[in-house]
Amino acid sequence: MSTAAIKIKVTIAQPFVVAGTPFSLTTTVENSHEEPIELIEFSYHIPYQMQWISEHLYNVSFEERRQLPFYSRMFKSSPLQMSAQPRGQEMSFMLRDGSETNVKTANPVMAVLPSESTTYSFKAIVPNWLFISGGELVFPGRITYRYKQEIHYAPFEINLTLRPPILANCVGAVAGSILGSCARSLQDQGADFLKIPSIDFYAATVLATILAVIAVIYSSRRTGESQPILTVEDFWGGLVVGFMAGYLGHEYFQKIVPFVK
Repeated sequence: MSTAAIKIKVTIAQPFVVAGTPFSLTTTVENSHEEPIELIEFSYHIPYQMQWISEHLYNVSFEERRQLPFYSRMFKSSPLQMSAQPRGQEMSFMLRDGSETNVKTANPVMAVLPSESTTYSFKAIVPNWLFISGGELVFPGRITYRYKQEIHYAPFEINLTLRPPILANCVGAVAGSILGSCARSLQDQGADFLKIPSIDFYAATVLATILAVIAVIYSSRRTGESQPILTVEDFWGGLVVGFMAGYLGHEYFQKIVPFVK
């Protein structure tokens, strides 16, 4: 049976996935058969970078946390931590009776009439947001369905664009500006800098940090434009920008943010 008999589309609410932020992944199934179909199982081979979130565990943990006094909540794991499954664990949605279920006799999770469609959603997260780099997440999925009492399998592919949060870029910029200021002071003062740093060093470092963070935010907002001066897309890019701002100072900042005179 050709998998073209059903149409599968996978979407997320936003244009891309931001590491460290939960997102919903929605699978839409359209029945192109001439008779109804019964969807038996939704299966997703989650990549190692991702974790899928158990909605049941999240709701239970949220209610337990909500009933605790405010001071007790600080010592209890968040609902997200309690409900996130191990990284790379396969995600499967199927009605089970507590034993090993045979797909041939399993109860359907939903039925779809001809020319109609239905959706299934679950939440997931890419947890390591600080040092992660952007890119594409590509992984397979499969829908098992019953048509005329016969079992059919419809594989599909999921392609998501992954980006680090802008906070990761800013953290890299702060770290880089401190390193850049230290390198500049070592170059100018030599070994004397290793003694008690002067107030000028702290002032220069604070200025470099402010300039680096502004430069990173500005360049990140220009990533989608044609021929941007500089694009910063992860912690390491922010580290480089911060270092150059700390080492070269205001002159480098003017090259990144040209409207500053």
